[in-house]
Amino acid sequence: MTAYATVAQLRAYLPQIADLGAQRITIAGATGGTFTLSYEGASTGALAYNATATAVQTALQGITALGASGVKVTGRPGGPYLAAFQGTLVTDAGPLSGNASLLTGTTPTITIESATDDLMQDCLDRATDTIRQAIRAALDDGTFDYAAYSVASTKIVRGWDTQYLRIPAHQAGSVSLVEYQTGTNPETFSPVPDSWTEEQGVLYRAFGWGYTAFGGARPRYRITAVWGYGSSVPSAVEEITLEQAVNIWRSRDKGGFSENVNVEGQGAIRVVTGLTKQQQSTILALRDQLIVIGV
Repeated sequence: MTAYATVAQLRAYLPQIADLGAQRITIAGATGGTFTLSYEGASTGALAYNATATAVQTALQGITALGASGVKVTGRPGGPYLAAFQGTLVTDAGPLSGNASLLTGTTPTITIESATDDLMQDCLDRATDTIRQAIRAALDDGTFDYAAYSVASTKIVRGWDTQYLRIPAHQAGSVSLVEYQTGTNPETFSPVPDSWTEEQGVLYRAFGWGYTAFGGARPRYRITAVWGYGSSVPSAVEEITLEQAVNIWRSRDKGGFSENVNVEGQGAIRVVTGLTKQQQSTILALRDQLIVIGV
C-alpha cells in the first residue's frame, strides 16, 4: 500500500538527517572467508562472510570513533546489513568502507551505500498504517484506503424514509444506474422509474427512498458507480503522516511518542503511542468528508 506522504516531504521535516545516517552493507558472491569494515581510518577485526548483525555491530562499536552506542546494525546473517548511526552521528556520520580481499567465492564484493531514504520510507509506511487504521475505525470501513479508482461496479444500499439516499464513498458523478429490488426469489432489480440526482455523495429523489417508495417494505437499491476514496491524499492527512513519521524516526530506540499536556507545552510531557489527541481530532473532522465523496 502506498504511503500517505513522500520521503522528500519527510526530509523537509528532518533537514538535519544526513544521507549517511544509515548505510547498507551488501556482500555478494561470497561462499567463505572473512571481511573487514573501516570508519575514519580504523578497521574492525576479521568478520566471517556470514557474520550475524550482532557480530558486525560489536565489531563496529569497537572502533573508537563509533563507540558502544554509535551504531546499530540489523539484518540477516551474511547481510545485507543496515548500519543506522545513533546520537550525534545521525547528522555527522562519515562513510563506512569494506575490504573484501579475504573473501572467497565467485568474485566476492562488498557494496556500501546510503540507506537513509529506505529507513525514512519505513517510518512513513509505519505512520501510514497507523493513520489508515484510525481512519478505518472512524469510518467503520475496514476497506478504506487512498487508492486509484477502479472500474464501475454495484453495491447494495438500503433506503430510509427521506428524500436523500446516502451511498458509500465514490468518484463524484460516477453513479450511472440506480435500481430498486423487485423480487427476492430469485433476487431481481429494475431501474428506478423516475428521476434522481446526485448531490455531494447522496442521491436525491423527490418521492423518497423509504418504506412507501416502492411498496411498503424498506427497499434495497442496487447502485452502479465507481467506488472508493480516490488517490488524492488531503493535506491534513499528509501532515499527520509526516508528524507520525518524525516521531517514529526520533523514537526508534525509545518506543512511544511524547505529547505536551496543558496549554502551549507548559505542562508535563508524557509518552503516548499512536496518534495524539489533536491528530485524532483532525481525523474525526475529516470523517464526514471521507464518507460523502471521493474526489
